[in-house]
Amino acid sequence: MIEVFILFLISAAGTYYVMPHSIRKLKENNFVVYDMYKYKKTMIPTNAGMIVLFISFITISLFPLVVRILSFFYDFGFKSSDLSEVSLAVLLVISIYAIYGLIDDLVDIGRKLKFFLPVIFSSPLISVIKPSDIAIPLYGNFDLTSSLYEGIEYGDLFRLIIIPIYVMVVANLVNMHSGYNGLQSGLSLILLFTLFLESHFDGKLEVIFPFSAFLGSIFIFWFFNKYPSKIFEGNIGSLLFGSLIGIIIVVQEYWWFGFFILIPHTFNFILWLLWLIQIKRDPQNYLQKNGFHKKFGEVNEQGIITVPNRLTLKWIPNYYLELNEPKSVYFMYFITFIFCFIGILFF
Repeated sequence: MIEVFILFLISAAGTYYVMPHSIRKLKENNFVVYDMYKYKKTMIPTNAGMIVLFISFITISLFPLVVRILSFFYDFGFKSSDLSEVSLAVLLVISIYAIYGLIDDLVDIGRKLKFFLPVIFSSPLISVIKPSDIAIPLYGNFDLTSSLYEGIEYGDLFRLIIIPIYVMVVANLVNMHSGYNGLQSGLSLILLFTLFLESHFDGKLEVIFPFSAFLGSIFIFWFFNKYPSKIFEGNIGSLLFGSLIGIIIVVQEYWWFGFFILIPHTFNFILWLLWLIQIKRDPQNYLQKNGFHKKFGEVNEQGIITVPNRLTLKWIPNYYLELNEPKSVYFMYFITFIFCFIGILFF
């Protein structure tokens, strides 16, 4: 669909133009954090997620106008340039997650609330997404339109519980699998490209074409975010990326496909749970003298990262191999790429 490329290019061009000015302004206003995996710690501007959100929204807002102008000169064969109810609901949910991320950046909401509060953020999707069935392993397709109790369908329960939790879980998984320059943005790009490619193969790209604006903006952001990073996404960016991935999975009803391509992220979360268990069982070995666990590894003059344990996915290669930050990130890219490639082949 040519609409996807138009939105992608407009958003990418806008982000490329705005990002250098935004980096300078964020520095001037002291929106900066330490780049932890450098031998000489430097302060890097953060909260670039707001630029991605703003440019993507502007692009999507202008798209109906752009289409009408282009149609005067050439018939591109657009079926519709107007946003559907599903698209509007998705944009609302993404906005809520992004604003929540910005608030967390400013006042630090806390990990417990970050896990559970976002369940309510996906409520707008309940009104526009109505799955009729779901494939259950070893059982087959389960009819969600069948009655559960006095006119209440299984689908009603599914929409009220599974959809909000699914998006929340994906957003948190993406938020947690980060820490190196370009890690989160690069992994998000791989996952988003995979979802768009799968949608194209399934003939369902028309449903999610407006969100290619986010794809274009995140793509350009990645060039500024990769090693050596010039800007970070902040929690507003991580929750935006994660919610977008989760929402596309839900809208396209890629329940098991989404689960499969996110296995590395899920494994990272399981390792984090094991870390919490180890901290409670053996605090002397897993806690520092100040009572906090060690969140970051150390970097020597050659840029080699030394990590305290293997209880986060990005640290496993560094625990066994002498790797610098870029190689560590490429290792994580490769793992997610493999799962995405296999997912496209078998789903």
